[in-house]
Amino acid sequence: MTLDGSRASGLALLAAGSALALGGAALWLGLSEGAIAFWGFGAAGLLQAPPALSLRERVRDGLGNRGLERERLTLRAVSHVLRLLALGMALAAASALMGERATQTSLQGLGLAGLALGLQGPLWLAKRRLGGLHPALDLDATRARTFLELAVLLLAGSLAGWWLPWADAATGLALALRVFIEGRALAKASTLPAAACGSCGSCGCG
Repeated sequence: MTLDGSRASGLALLAAGSALALGGAALWLGLSEGAIAFWGFGAAGLLQAPPALSLRERVRDGLGNRGLERERLTLRAVSHVLRLLALGMALAAASALMGERATQTSLQGLGLAGLALGLQGPLWLAKRRLGGLHPALDLDATRARTFLELAVLLLAGSLAGWWLPWADAATGLALALRVFIEGRALAKASTLPAAACGSCGSCGCG
């Protein structure tokens, strides 16, 4: 494995670990506090782990066609779950807005949102540097950017939640829209023939 391959494999493992840790913590906090934005972010975060782990296996195999079908199936499955999650978040947020149910941001929530942003920013920058080496790494960098955008929305909504009682529901709607768009993008990415080509540029390798 080359130096870039080792770096990509390590970043994929780090991404999976951070997604599980941040996603699990946000999901637990969101469910315990009734915060739509947090449980939605948490669920979306947990769904970042399967593609990252699948990519790591492809990187370890040299980014050829071995493991490509597994990666496509993983992306396709995650895309369906993300769109279902987005629908659930949108319905919950709309219900909260119409029912005037307010959830105030806690210190734990604010800290978790800040931690998520602090971790995902450097991770995305590191993945972006490797993006031009292979289409699969480009897609991975795009997924990292999406998770970073979700973290930005979560932190902004958490800050607004100190003063605006409807901020959690509004943030939930914004997150739902971004999650739905990501689900559609993953579904499209799972059919791209470019992702099949290895570093040699030929779809016959691996």
